[in-house]
Amino acid sequence: MSCSACRRRRWRRRDFNCNGQWSVVNSSKLDGRDSSQGERLLSRKRKRVTLRDVARQAGVSPTAVSFAYNAPHQLSQATREHILDTAEYLGYQPHPVARTLATGRTNAIGLLVPTSLNWMLHDPLFTHFLGEIGAACDREENRILLASMYETLPRDLRPGSEPVAPFTWLSSIAADGFLMVGIDRSHPLSEAVQRSQRPIVLLDSASDLQAPTFNIDDHGGAYAAAQHLLAKGHREFAIATMAPRLDGVVIPSFGRRVKGFSQAVEEAGLPPSAVQIVHARGVRSAGHQSFQNIWTLRRRPTAVFCVSDVRALGILSGARREGLSVPDDLAVVGFGDLPDARESSPPLTSVHRDMDSQPQLAIRTLFQLINEQINEADIASPHISDTRLVVRESS
Repeated sequence: MSCSACRRRRWRRRDFNCNGQWSVVNSSKLDGRDSSQGERLLSRKRKRVTLRDVARQAGVSPTAVSFAYNAPHQLSQATREHILDTAEYLGYQPHPVARTLATGRTNAIGLLVPTSLNWMLHDPLFTHFLGEIGAACDREENRILLASMYETLPRDLRPGSEPVAPFTWLSSIAADGFLMVGIDRSHPLSEAVQRSQRPIVLLDSASDLQAPTFNIDDHGGAYAAAQHLLAKGHREFAIATMAPRLDGVVIPSFGRRVKGFSQAVEEAGLPPSAVQIVHARGVRSAGHQSFQNIWTLRRRPTAVFCVSDVRALGILSGARREGLSVPDDLAVVGFGDLPDARESSPPLTSVHRDMDSQPQLAIRTLFQLINEQINEADIASPHISDTRLVVRESS
């Protein structure tokens, strides 16, 4: 098949010869009737070229033109090339809505995140996920529609915005299926997950929603981090986690990590007061303030566990700025094992997660559901990927 660039350089028209085969005729050699008809069509710069215009110029039925785009297996290669050549010459573009109606597919997936896009796109773990999901969509020749579930929150939590019914909001997105990241049962959209007729797969979300869910062992990873710090002799801890949000958003994986760490400390026989919860923003630029929130506690901890590497790296930076020695003055442990964790000063102890296989498995499952290759009932859920503690100089 000739590529679109070739068709732009040299439009050619094929006609049936007496043997019933397509013969190639250069556009400059078209008979006067066809040439003038093509010129008239091309001169209509303000009018959209329609499928019927292409059919008329190519000498085929409108159904054949539709097949050329939506069901190419119904045509011979020569016929399809002839139609595409004609369409390219006329400047025809299939209408996306009409094409969706014809195929029943949008060739797009919705990637939904629980907070503002600004916050998520500054998170290195999410951008890594986005790269893995994008690679899968490239292979499937699909597009990604990135949307924030923040829009589904009540108006009083989103000043200046109109309330949007969660199910209505989800239904308005033209996608064949959805991959939702970080959704908790308390989120307004959780009800829409149960009602949606389109495939939905969850990533790093609550494990009790009725959709295939792909999580990691957040609890076990945090538990191992606490055991490591306890073995080092620490008895006063801080956990740096997400502050309560005015919009009510909860990140379920963070909650599981807080519980896992706290459980290990409790099982070691220490009182609940041995663990202090400190709020730290999930951006490295806020590291100094996050460190101050820890260092100004009345009971100063000797070790801090952070629910994400971004928070841990920020706190490391804040500690260095104050002239502290890590881990002598303060041990720091993160979660995620981002590439920056290995290059920090000192290198960061962190709970390792496989950042590739989990999103790859989730998006592959979503495409299998969309393509009806598997049934949701056949998927073991939730799927929990292992984590492991990687000990470095920060602890």
